[in-house]
Amino acid sequence: MLGSGFLGTRADAFVDSAMVLLVAAPFLMAYAIRLARQRRYRRHRNFQVTLLVGGIVAVLLLEGSIRFGSAQEAFALSSATGPWRAWLFYGHLVVAFATAIAWFTLVVLSWRRFTLTLPGSFGGPHRRTGALTFVGLFLTSASGTALYIVSFAL
Repeated sequence: MLGSGFLGTRADAFVDSAMVLLVAAPFLMAYAIRLARQRRYRRHRNFQVTLLVGGIVAVLLLEGSIRFGSAQEAFALSSATGPWRAWLFYGHLVVAFATAIAWFTLVVLSWRRFTLTLPGSFGGPHRRTGALTFVGLFLTSASGTALYIVSFAL
């Protein structure tokens, strides 16, 4: 089952699917931010929720492949070794987890406070937290891409 993905590496299709979404996520979030700047708040909200749900599904596919699929075997075949690989992995996990918590919290709070008079009093904190979440998502994407290359392409 090794190499049965669509990106030409040792990763399977589930890992490749998660990778595609991970690379696309910052660009999709940038589009969602643009929607908010254009005062298309309902579309911004719906796009963010869809992107977050897609990210959760991608993580579940990735975890399923790691736990029950061929990802562990493919990872073990990597020629990249050394403690830096573990540091990359744990750094990615810390940033990804913190970003996911911040993003999920922001979505839930924003959904509850969504009114017809936007941006409202929550607008400032929403923008600041959203900007930090965007940076976190970008860093998660960059470190995830590096981890994918180290784990499945080298």
